[in-house]
Amino acid sequence: MASDLQTRPAPEAADRSRAGAKLTRASRAARPHWPWALLTVVTLALVLVPLIPLMWQAWRDDADGMTRLAGMSDLKDIAVNTLSLGIGALVVGMVIGTVLALASYSMRPALRKKIEFLPVLPMVVPSVAHVVGFVFLFSPENGYANTLLRATPFFGGDSGPINVYTFEWIIVYTGTHLAAFVYLFVYTGLRNLGSDYALAARVNGAGPVRSLFTVTLPLLRPTLVYSSVVVFLLSLGQFTGPLLLGRREGLDVVTTKMYTLSAEYPVDYQLASALGVPLLLLAVFLVIFQTRSLGNQNRFVGQGASSVDNRQLTRAGSAVSACVVLAYTTIAAFLPLLAIAFVALSPYWSGTLSLGDMTTQHVSTVLNDPQILQAVTTTLTVSLTGVAIVIPLGMLISLAIYNRDRMWRPVPAVLDLVANLPLTVPAALLGFGFLFAFSHPSIRLYGSQTSLIIAYVTIMLPYSVRYQLATIMSLGRPMLEASQVSGAHPLRTFFRVLLPMSRAGIASSAAIIFVLLTHEFGVSLLLRGPTTRVLSVVLFDEYGGGTYAQVAVIALLMTTVTGVGVMLAMVFGGRRALERL
Repeated sequence: MASDLQTRPAPEAADRSRAGAKLTRASRAARPHWPWALLTVVTLALVLVPLIPLMWQAWRDDADGMTRLAGMSDLKDIAVNTLSLGIGALVVGMVIGTVLALASYSMRPALRKKIEFLPVLPMVVPSVAHVVGFVFLFSPENGYANTLLRATPFFGGDSGPINVYTFEWIIVYTGTHLAAFVYLFVYTGLRNLGSDYALAARVNGAGPVRSLFTVTLPLLRPTLVYSSVVVFLLSLGQFTGPLLLGRREGLDVVTTKMYTLSAEYPVDYQLASALGVPLLLLAVFLVIFQTRSLGNQNRFVGQGASSVDNRQLTRAGSAVSACVVLAYTTIAAFLPLLAIAFVALSPYWSGTLSLGDMTTQHVSTVLNDPQILQAVTTTLTVSLTGVAIVIPLGMLISLAIYNRDRMWRPVPAVLDLVANLPLTVPAALLGFGFLFAFSHPSIRLYGSQTSLIIAYVTIMLPYSVRYQLATIMSLGRPMLEASQVSGAHPLRTFFRVLLPMSRAGIASSAAIIFVLLTHEFGVSLLLRGPTTRVLSVVLFDEYGGGTYAQVAVIALLMTTVTGVGVMLAMVFGGRRALERL
């Protein structure tokens, strides 16, 4: 008995031993999660860099900015213009985009395969170049389209009939451009919907119109709600169109007024930030509304059992649908590009179509201008560096979200929320937030390439995560689990299995993000410096100076760079890669 008492450990020592074992197990269990927690902190800091200064400037000094905002003389006009642009462009974009999607879906498969990507082309043209193309077409005095219309018996005079600088036509332009986004959402929803339910309705005596309104559109409710909220947010945050088109008539929306305040010296940071607060709160409300209105999306799942398209599509109906798609693409993409090319090769922009005076003088001038060549170098440098950072970062976040059942629960939830937050905030507001943050004396990054790279990574993070998460989900778990069951370390599985199988998807995502970055204008304009200007900012400066031929050449140069990126995306991701735009 005495020997047993001597060898048995004391109760206090046993408790300490058990506590130590628990701490050891806890530390071992926590050890694999700390890199993901660090990733969460980095992502959170990256996204909050522009948002915190924006809100802080508006509410500091006893909410001085908000107080002065309430007493601003033209606040009512700015608010009415912003909401009118948002609602008007939403209506125009939803109607045109939905009609385009239904037209493409109503074409015979052989014809559909050839032209279904055409409505996406307006998104391929850089936004600032796209606006300039519409100016060359529909300027009331020198617009080529107006010149042709005045030559008909129906119109006369020295200007018009279309004035692209008026607020009504700014709404039409914005809605026409955003219709491409709606087309992508609705057309994808139609393809996933299947044709079985519509066929069943037709068999039971429902006509095409009744089948459309009682079967197809109700089943598309999640797609329509999602696309309408996205388009409304994009319309409210429009910056390029209102800035280039609205200045002539003195029309302001929230984003252009914020730009005017930030361009004046001394910069009124508080009032500019206060202007953006209602837009930010409205964006949060719309996202919540979107989630609540969709509810249980399983109610809207309509994929039928048949995988074969059994619809009886007529040749005449297919031809009419093709004409609708071609008409939109001609107006929204081909004609603006032709107008840009014609101005670039003309001695000057006069509005008359004369092929005998064509010259390449302006092309040579632009290609030999050291400032423009420096802008090309800056554009490629910051865009490629941003892609090189955001692609690996998006891959890590996608892995955390995809493996949420194996992660510490808060990590994937926070990453999913934070990584998608930049999508809910208009890009122009993020640009002002970066402007306020990087102008702070303790940071002093304003006007540097580093500031552009950080901003580019932030605004492209949602796209990187979405694209690569879709790639990982398409691979499925069996292959990855087979590697781990065979004894491979997770890192070895990542480098030897996941990366090789995701190579095409990653390359396609990188090419698409590069295209989006070369399009970027609002953030780049707000963060530009004397030696840090990208092509879109140079185009804007030349447009303000009235050198329209050089503006056209720069627009063609931007479109060429974009075209290379799109071709690379299609090489790696196929024709469907354009849907990621």
